[in-house]
Amino acid sequence: MNKKKRNTILILIAIVLVFAVLIVVSANSNSGFNVIYRIVSTPFVKIQEGISSLGSKVSQKLSYLREHDEVKARLDELQKENDSMRSALTENENLTRENEELRKLLELKDYYQDYKLVAANIIAEDVTDWYNEFTVDVGTNDGVSRGDPVITGSGLVGIVSVAAPNSSKIMTIADEQNIIMGRISRSNELVRVRGISTENYTYEMKLDRVAAGADLYVGDVIVTAESGGVFPRGIRIGVVAEISTVNATETRTARVIPYVNLNNLSEVTIMTEIKDAQQSDSPSE
Repeated sequence: MNKKKRNTILILIAIVLVFAVLIVVSANSNSGFNVIYRIVSTPFVKIQEGISSLGSKVSQKLSYLREHDEVKARLDELQKENDSMRSALTENENLTRENEELRKLLELKDYYQDYKLVAANIIAEDVTDWYNEFTVDVGTNDGVSRGDPVITGSGLVGIVSVAAPNSSKIMTIADEQNIIMGRISRSNELVRVRGISTENYTYEMKLDRVAAGADLYVGDVIVTAESGGVFPRGIRIGVVAEISTVNATETRTARVIPYVNLNNLSEVTIMTEIKDAQQSDSPSE
């Protein structure tokens, strides 16, 4: 360290010592030097007040940050609890739907004792804007045959159009090629139901050739008829949403909404008819 810097440091130390001595000596109110104490100590008091105020603000800021972290941690904890409750609620709703579906299918099984119910998962849909056909993961190896009815616990979905060993293609009731003989559940009158194409890609059907005097109203439920031997009777097809009259022929048509929500299917059930296992043996010569 050079001589100039050393002298500067010594001078600063001397000044500090002098101020310290003056403060101590003049601190006594009876001392003649008390006026010096008031003059010298004033800057120190202001500095001390500034430091104290700054410390208080820093302390408040740190306290706020701690409280913010605690609140955030609590919010995160509550969010996790909420997500867990939502997940449990969704699982419970799914289980409730599955149980309700199983209950309905068991009722159908008791009612249609000549049919075996084969559960199937949808594994592919057709590639059109909305599908009237889909593929399931069961086939002839599971006893499924072409022409078997396809249902859910709510009602009719369609019919097996193609049956391969391990998969089957299902044509829904909304397909234009699907024509079903049905009955008005309330009056038991026979009607014909067919699928239709719509511009807004909704699943709809229509009743055609309805006589002018037929007992038909909006809200009537249409069920399968035993006619033709394709479908067992009494499976719900859809609900009449609108009735129109053809003036030239004095017949009426009706727009029918499928009972099953075809937009929201992942599983279906195929009704396979139980064949009589007994065979007559020819007498041996």
